[in-house]
Amino acid sequence: MSLVDPTPALLARLRDEIKRIERRPARREGQLACGIEGVDALLPGGFPCGALSELRGGPSSGKTAVALSTIARLPRGALAAFVDGRGELYPPAAAGLGVDLERLLIVRPPGGEEGVRLALWAAEALLGSGAFAAVAVDLPRGRSFRGADMALRRLVTAAEQGGSAGLWLSSPGATLRPPALVRLDLRTEQGRILARRGDGQAGPARAGVVHAA
Repeated sequence: MSLVDPTPALLARLRDEIKRIERRPARREGQLACGIEGVDALLPGGFPCGALSELRGGPSSGKTAVALSTIARLPRGALAAFVDGRGELYPPAAAGLGVDLERLLIVRPPGGEEGVRLALWAAEALLGSGAFAAVAVDLPRGRSFRGADMALRRLVTAAEQGGSAGLWLSSPGATLRPPALVRLDLRTEQGRILARRGDGQAGPARAGVVHAA
């Protein structure tokens, strides 16, 4: 596991970290399954590569578990990154879900608006690098700012160029929401994660259980 704090003085370190592990394979195609039945049933094949998917839900809704379960099921040798803008990712819990921490880059920006800007920059760099099969982005709920819409649109372009499956974690009412190809609304009920398409695709809510590895 590598952890990067992208303050301005350390942005160069993030660039170096990406360059060190950067691999530019042929453009990834297909999908990444997360292994949670209720989610996979709504997404034939899984989350699309080369695109952003939004996982939306309140506290304890299961959105982080869905992202980590997807990362845990990446092909052998594949790398993943997690932009932990809320500072709440607990690596032992990720490992309990089967995530290989040796192949996970965690980026923890500082707080405040500047931290959000740095997090978006880091997410764009990670998505577009071609080095990561999946990139999860979890930012604190906050106000939008000048240039935010453009920064969010650049994430879409970066995912398309790098071939990563981008997983954007958001809360109901969040103002920072990128143009996502897939949107899922998530909640938990009696220990199960309930998922519903939130992008206009028809379908009933589906349920699934997350099992620790």
